[in-house]
Amino acid sequence: MNQRNFRLRDRAARCLAAVSLGLAALMAGPAQAAGAGAAGYPDKPIRFIVPFSAGGQFDYIARLVAVPLGKELGQTIIVENVGGGGGNLGGAKVANAPADGYTLLEYGGNFAIAKHLSPKLSFDPIADLAPVSGLSIAPHVVLVSSALPVKTFQELLAYARANPGKLSYGSPGVGSSMHLTFETLKQHFGLDAIHVPYRGGSNALNDLAGGQIDIGIVAVAPAMPFIASGKIRALAVTSAKRAASLPEVPSVAELGYAGFDSGSWAGIAVPKGTPQEIIDRLNAAVGRAMQDAQVLEALASQSFTPIPGTPQQLRKLIDDESARYGPLIDKLGLQAD
Repeated sequence: MNQRNFRLRDRAARCLAAVSLGLAALMAGPAQAAGAGAAGYPDKPIRFIVPFSAGGQFDYIARLVAVPLGKELGQTIIVENVGGGGGNLGGAKVANAPADGYTLLEYGGNFAIAKHLSPKLSFDPIADLAPVSGLSIAPHVVLVSSALPVKTFQELLAYARANPGKLSYGSPGVGSSMHLTFETLKQHFGLDAIHVPYRGGSNALNDLAGGQIDIGIVAVAPAMPFIASGKIRALAVTSAKRAASLPEVPSVAELGYAGFDSGSWAGIAVPKGTPQEIIDRLNAAVGRAMQDAQVLEALASQSFTPIPGTPQQLRKLIDDESARYGPLIDKLGLQAD
């Protein structure tokens, strides 16, 4: 080979090597950046979006967990209420946020069924959000007005059969977990009662205590003062086992619906595409935060059971909820307000 051809080949080889190194750097850059971000996470405060207004059950859980979670992560957790649209405004805010672990969503059963209730949503509450961990679950309680001449669930069924079309029941709203739970019970037990939707459980409880409606289904904690007053009676809880705060009240499973277990639950999700290292970091921190003694005591006082776990376990809970109630929503033709 002559000298000129050798120089040309040598120059071409050097150019090819340089191009290859450049391409490798371009391809590795984003991965290295993501890895570096995950390794240093978190290095600034984290927003925790509660998709409902302040003062409710979701808000209580978020603010309870935020302090120990912040300690575990070494950063401040800023709880932000973004209510409206049955939780969907807050959900959309998180779904459209950067997938960097700095915006968390308090995720509940409302998102598992949202596409059935609101088919035209601007985001997919299941596909556009990645589960991190469960937080807590609380059973519902089936109640009757003290004016109704029944003291047990079996007596309620007998009274309903003897008085078809005369009973009414209240829930915190159309498509709420309480509404769907009671519709499931109606179908299983053949219970005839007309639904009266309310904007929140407290309004339903007030009308139940006043005798404006016959039956109610709400979370256990807010019902306790009304039960203690004698204005309403608790007939059943919807968890698989009896509630610790109502040990004398049977579960629906005991009453003939084997395996039935329903309640209001909360977890944490992040925008899809969030690096797995960040999800794992958050999951571990949530697990430790949920072991905090003050958190456990506060949860027990409100009839909540802690349910921290893996992202896969929260995903199964979401999928199970969607599979259970999605077809029921479609069958009943329910649509969000």
